[in-house]
Amino acid sequence: MSCRKLEKYIFLLALLLSVSLSGYTQTVVLKNNLLYDATLTPNIGIEVKLANQWSAGINVGYQPWPFKDTTERKMRHLLIAPEIRYWFCDVFSGWFVGANAFWSHYNISKVKFPFGMYPSVKDRRKQGDAFAAGLFAGYSWILSPHWSIEAEGGVDVGYTKYKEFECTHCGQEYGQEKKAFAVPKVGINIIYNIK
Repeated sequence: MSCRKLEKYIFLLALLLSVSLSGYTQTVVLKNNLLYDATLTPNIGIEVKLANQWSAGINVGYQPWPFKDTTERKMRHLLIAPEIRYWFCDVFSGWFVGANAFWSHYNISKVKFPFGMYPSVKDRRKQGDAFAAGLFAGYSWILSPHWSIEAEGGVDVGYTKYKEFECTHCGQEYGQEKKAFAVPKVGINIIYNIK
């Protein structure tokens, strides 16, 4: 399936989810993770109130550039992450805990990650899929009737399967790898309350 088709399906799924669930909920919010924006990855999330102290949502991030396959340095990826949250007071206000899962398809090369994480990516290209699940906690501050900001942190544990290549576009395939991993989940989200 091409990336363009996948993008259309994701957009359609998010639209259907928002329309179908908004009729049964009192609140629907859109969110954007500012830390994810710092990696130049456009992202959006939609979250709906399910009950007095429960909400559920889905977050999508997509970094399509550089558009040319021949570019050496790249961190292309698509990430889809559904989640559920329990709020200790009111939904979308105060402390919360949650569980999430994610799937990501990625194509990464010549990237140097902080703290020495994933050192082999700076010399070779890796293309594959990652699946993970995790737990997180956070706090949401109401700024106005329509705007909020929240901070969240946690950890995701998962599994990735990828192909490794000698260079960024062409070159010999070194083979396939499968690895377990753990990654931090962090976010500073700006939130707009639609309804």
